[in-house]
Amino acid sequence: MPRTVIAQISDTHIPGIGEETHAWADPVGNLTAALAHASHRCAGVVITGDCAAKAGTDEEYAAFAEVIATATVPVWLAPGNHDDSAKMQRLFNLPSVNGRCDYVVDLPGGRLVVLDSSRLGREDGSLDESQTDWLDKQLQGHRSLVVMHHPCIRVGGPLFDSIRLDKDSTSRLAAVVARHEVYAVSAGHAHMSCFAAFAGTQGMIAPSCAYEFGMVDGTFSYQLGEPQYLEHSWSADGSNYLARIVTVEPSLWRSIR
Repeated sequence: MPRTVIAQISDTHIPGIGEETHAWADPVGNLTAALAHASHRCAGVVITGDCAAKAGTDEEYAAFAEVIATATVPVWLAPGNHDDSAKMQRLFNLPSVNGRCDYVVDLPGGRLVVLDSSRLGREDGSLDESQTDWLDKQLQGHRSLVVMHHPCIRVGGPLFDSIRLDKDSTSRLAAVVARHEVYAVSAGHAHMSCFAAFAGTQGMIAPSCAYEFGMVDGTFSYQLGEPQYLEHSWSADGSNYLARIVTVEPSLWRSIR
């Protein structure tokens, strides 16, 4: 049975032309490679925030736009804490509800629901009551994948957990999700791959294709990212949901003969 396959790329952190990034990191090369790979096998790509490296400048978005133009499938965007939601909506012609970058993409067997958890000037995420009310209506009668930038699950540590989706928003989101058929609630932001139970389904965090974060001997550290994405797929009738991490590095692969 044919499957619907979409790629979730997160935390691309594309700098403006000539701007610095973390030493030896290659966010542009990694995103380009991930998009090329996903374009061959996916119905579309959703990028869950921190598209821009630092502050959502015109220069960052110009560089980001140049990279995503290389994709040959639709690319859907959600804002992150390093983005400017209003500017993204304008520059990339994104749908919105009440000024928030919230919208639905209908796909065979299910739908993708994009939520804007960003709040300008804040690192943590939030969803207004109007957003969770809107979400409740969009999930009615559909099997859905819900995506946003900020995680709804704990990742183990006060530093990371202080900047996830806030408690009130998480509680309202959980109440809505529990009433519907939701494949997963998938986010980014933490620069690490995580999976946990949430409101009768799965909470997920996609890896960053720019750089990954972690604590090493008590020190906040990073390692170079890979051209990678979180792949979501389901059968044409909406059953048999599957999520897996896909790492795209041609030099690591060998033919089996």
